[in-house]
Amino acid sequence: MRKLIRSKIFWIFFVAFCFRLILSFLIWHPDLNNHFDWGIRFWQYGPAKFYTENVWNFTWPNQPPGTIYMFAGIRKFFEFIFGIFWIINTKIPAFPSIVITFFETNLYPAILKLPAILADFGIAYLIYKWTNKKWASLIFLINPVIWYNSSVWGQYDSVINFFALLAFYLLNKKKLLFAIIAFVLSIYIKASLLIFAPIFLIIAIRQKYSFKKYILSLVLSLTVVALITLPFSQGEPFFWLYYLYKDKVFIDQLHVVTANAFNLWGTIFGVKDSAVEIKDFLPFFGFTYQIWGYILFTISYIPLLFKVYKNSDLKVVAWTLALTAFASFVLLTNMHERYLYPLFPYLTILLTTGVVANWEYWLITTISLLGMYNFWFTPKINIIISFLSFGDRLMPRILGFLLFILLLKLYTRYNEIK
Repeated sequence: MRKLIRSKIFWIFFVAFCFRLILSFLIWHPDLNNHFDWGIRFWQYGPAKFYTENVWNFTWPNQPPGTIYMFAGIRKFFEFIFGIFWIINTKIPAFPSIVITFFETNLYPAILKLPAILADFGIAYLIYKWTNKKWASLIFLINPVIWYNSSVWGQYDSVINFFALLAFYLLNKKKLLFAIIAFVLSIYIKASLLIFAPIFLIIAIRQKYSFKKYILSLVLSLTVVALITLPFSQGEPFFWLYYLYKDKVFIDQLHVVTANAFNLWGTIFGVKDSAVEIKDFLPFFGFTYQIWGYILFTISYIPLLFKVYKNSDLKVVAWTLALTAFASFVLLTNMHERYLYPLFPYLTILLTTGVVANWEYWLITTISLLGMYNFWFTPKINIIISFLSFGDRLMPRILGFLLFILLLKLYTRYNEIK
């Protein structure tokens, strides 16, 4: 324990955690209102009725059960922590009641951010294990996109990305069963990283396990999914999950050309309030906008899959995952400003191995941060608001085009790998 406290990585993590903890009490995004509600309603109606009751104060839950379990657990943890302070308040007259007043308003939102904050550190640790460089963890933790997302906004992109990164780390360690479980958990919480599934499958196949091991690992992983789904499905879990994803998770979305993402579509059409944004199911030169996005992404994706099939060492895997995440954000429709997050764990690895320049890393970071700041404008900084708003929001178009150029630049560099 003493050796741990003396280590540099401990103090990096400690300072970064304190910083995030302070931020978590100060600001939160309105998106957290859904998370408040889902955690409360889970315990009121139980998992069996959770997706069927029409009782929502904000929006119907359009996320998989993994997300709901997380927010349900947070609700109980909040009640436990608040209960302790309430007992102290009633038993010790000198205890300042203003603390209770503050916690009544701010503790639940702060605790809702805790899984994302802890996942930040899980990713940072895995980056350290991947690169064997402490400063790689530091770069990731100080990246403003990372702490703004988890500690200010309160989103949980870091949670699903932690499980995905863990899956590829475990796969590299030849721990197939645990790798599959980790990847499945990422999808079970949110389906965003299905784009990594073909890469995961290719690497697993190239490792040439016995047929028995593949089947056993798959069956055990599906058993885990079935067991944790049964409280919701109250019967056959896989059909229930299929219809949940098909009818709600993949359907109940904005379906716009760009949801405030500074990408190729933002360059062409500009970014607008979601209420007036162009729908991506509308026709555009013979196809819908959405289909054009799929075509462009597929053109970029297939060479990546061929490359990782021929060579799946850690360097190529990091490149492939980074470019898959980057290309999906820049080329696909219906991208939200936060959806560039999956790039950063792998871009950080590439930075620390010297194949991505500092200026490239921090330029992508800056553009991503400005995208997350756009429209929400929290905290209010007038000079940045003016920068993003002038000329009928010309700057988001320019920044989206810059990301497109950077994607092409990195893609060209990747193609030079033998």
